Amino acid sequence: AADGLRADKFFEPDERGRYRAPFLRGVIEEKGRWGVSHARPPTESRPGHVAIIAGFYEDPSAVTKGWKANPVEFDSVFYQSRHTISFGSPDIVPIFCSSLPHSTWGSYPHEYEDFATDASFLDHWSFDQFEGLLNRSLDDVKLRQLLLQDKLVIFLHLLGCDSNGHAHRPYSSIYLNNVKVVDEIAERMYNLMESYFNDNGTAYVFTADHGMSDKGSHGDGHPSNTDTPLVAWGAGIRSPKFLAYTDKPDDGFRFVDDHRHDMPTPQNWALEGFERVDVNQADIAPLMV
Repeated sequence: AADGLRADKFFEPDERGRYRAPFLRGVIEEKGRWGVSHARPPTESRPGHVAIIAGFYEDPSAVTKGWKANPVEFDSVFYQSRHTISFGSPDIVPIFCSSLPHSTWGSYPHEYEDFATDASFLDHWSFDQFEGLLNRSLDDVKLRQLLLQDKLVIFLHLLGCDSNGHAHRPYSSIYLNNVKVVDEIAERMYNLMESYFNDNGTAYVFTADHGMSDKGSHGDGHPSNTDTPLVAWGAGIRSPKFLAYTDKPDDGFRFVDDHRHDMPTPQNWALEGFERVDVNQADIAPLMV
């Protein structure tokens, strides 16, 4: 999950006509399905991740705990797993893993979140932790046995886009370069997983908890905050469906952010020929289960 990644900055080309996420775009065109995941206000990190991982929209009373602690315990994809491995922000990963006995997780110190720097290094940190875990398993029989179980969930939380969006705005070169970093990590993660497990038994889901406004904020229901990318591929995911035409009538259905179903795809995304499957954010959890 790429925290704070808005859909348009992910799908659109840069000023030279090149796409910022070439690996995931290749997945869309050759391997899996794509769409926009519609978040519901408040578009904040905690409720967004609760929707993605637990499949429901959290009660606003959670704000009384600063969106950082659980007012009540709740079920999640992680609880339904045989084991969950997660690395990322200290504000997100502990919410789901600190009380989960069948989990292996880690988060960096809060001091790493320095808005005066390029925060994309936080994304590399998350990937490096997981890569190190796999490398250790080559000499650790128990760890390898744990990794080779079924119903294993691996969750990388990538905070860079959110931090860089707040500090530099989503039109900045630092934010837009972070989109490229996220894509590179997705590619490295895919190659690492396929090499390690080599069983065609892994499903991959890439998305974001919320977007980022032009002012470098989020929380409200503006499309820049509610529209996030969704790319899914691998075991159990259908291959791309090619469309001969894209004109579709409005069937009256609206997503939780009140956006109309079958919204036209922006032409500069150049994806009109590939079936677009939009979802409500909370529908990602049952997809993973």
